[in-house]
Amino acid sequence: FFFSAAGLQYCLHHHRHLTIIRLLILLLKYYHIYNMEPVLSSSAPPQYNSQSIINTAEETLQTSGVSAAQTVYKSALLEWVDDVTMGDTIEKESVKGEIANLWLAYADLNRRSNLFKSATEVYEQAINCPVGGEVGKIWMEYVHFLEERGRPRTAQKLYLRALVEGNDGDGPSVKDVADQNLLWNEFLRMMQSLRKNPDLTLEDLKSAVEHERGAQVDISTTIMQPEAVASAADSSASNTAEQRPAKRSRWDKKTPEQIETLSAGSIDTAASVVFATSKNMPPEVETLWHARDGGSMPCKPEPALFSASPPKLGDPSGKDLVGIETAVKLLQMLTSKTHDGKSLGSALLELCHACWMMTALKEEEAVKANEALEKKITTDTEALESNLAARASVAGGAMAAVQHANEQERNQFIMQCTVQREQLLAFSAWEFRKLLYTQQIILSSAKLPYFDGPSVDSASINVQAKVCSILHSAFYLRARVGEENHVKMLTKQLENLQKIASTVVKSEPVQQQHPAQLQMQLQQHQQLPYQQPPPNFPLPPPMPPQMFQH
Repeated sequence: FFFSAAGLQYCLHHHRHLTIIRLLILLLKYYHIYNMEPVLSSSAPPQYNSQSIINTAEETLQTSGVSAAQTVYKSALLEWVDDVTMGDTIEKESVKGEIANLWLAYADLNRRSNLFKSATEVYEQAINCPVGGEVGKIWMEYVHFLEERGRPRTAQKLYLRALVEGNDGDGPSVKDVADQNLLWNEFLRMMQSLRKNPDLTLEDLKSAVEHERGAQVDISTTIMQPEAVASAADSSASNTAEQRPAKRSRWDKKTPEQIETLSAGSIDTAASVVFATSKNMPPEVETLWHARDGGSMPCKPEPALFSASPPKLGDPSGKDLVGIETAVKLLQMLTSKTHDGKSLGSALLELCHACWMMTALKEEEAVKANEALEKKITTDTEALESNLAARASVAGGAMAAVQHANEQERNQFIMQCTVQREQLLAFSAWEFRKLLYTQQIILSSAKLPYFDGPSVDSASINVQAKVCSILHSAFYLRARVGEENHVKMLTKQLENLQKIASTVVKSEPVQQQHPAQLQMQLQQHQQLPYQQPPPNFPLPPPMPPQMFQH
């Protein structure tokens, strides 16, 4: 209120009563904005309760830190947005407010933790979210954050994104009339402050925007006081309720004519959430690995999801590895197309190819780290032996004592080298575990069979490796023979499997999930591994970075 009070004092002194009225309205508007209640969705199903997620995140923040609290929000947002955009039983309007509350709380967590770059990323993901991106409160909070950070030009661009129709013809990002009026008034307030022109009107602002961007802006809207904004929100809500069609039955299935459309914003949001979720292994997954290790030493997850070279499959459908039912699902995914004829299977194989590259890069990194350590140990050994020889050459009558001291120093050096090798291998093992977690999150987002989030269970990893071996063979074969020929071959395989499946009364799930059989089959398809580091050593403490310095 300091600047507003100073402004009132100035206006009283200069008898500018109209400006006083505008400033009083501005004060009332600020009171209305900063005392807005969270966006509520009374019709949201009970499992979509944003406050329970916020409470869990706050408790996690106190016990496990910011990173763990961020993971709580990431997981909830990823699941909720997927339920709305990918499912057919949850209506967007019923949970939009709850998802918006999560975005705002997630951004506020980063702001309170002074993670301003992360907060900016969260706000960008929120306004691009296909569910919560239409909520004006999110745009308002983002604009205020930018103003606090001294970025008025970016804030101005944000107002235009929210209020003005873009080149794609989709209209403004914020659809609600009450939210639009509130954002226009805030835009006017900011421009009056930036231009130091309190007489600037909303009509002038909209005319300037229309002239500059060539956008069609409705200039009939006038500045609304808080009471008018509230009444407009109520009338908008009632009109929406009257026009909203009846809810679909949860048992209704989509007709073939219904086509799910995606926007660039929804794709960017989904990708950002998946990236943020897969970036760091959460503490609970690390705990599962420690429980699996028990008192033994950590080692790389075996088998790896992707081997160095493509597996040799006698049947390209992979039914001998994962069974007919799973093979049919994979072939349907690999041969599916979009409504405009583009191959979804190629996109899936590109994703698997990227995961294979991640494994290859991690293996190369481990080999280079091992070579650097061995080179350092060799150099240090030569220097030590030279010093010990020089010491023995001048020992004279104390030769026996000097030799004893040299032997002790040599043994101590050998022990230090052993510890360094152990530290490197333990560090490498946890790096591969983190890689496995990342790959599991990415492939789970692709809805692959047997991928349902992170897992450290040996049987689950074995089954997942079998699925990946089929996909590995597929993307290698498609690159060699071309997409068209590969799809034709897979389509023929799919038809044959569907005929076989129709004649089978009961499948044999034991054949698909028995760990011993899966392990034996996987070893047959991984005959050409990457270049490996030395054998496993016992569990060491974390490896210091100076180990690689010469």
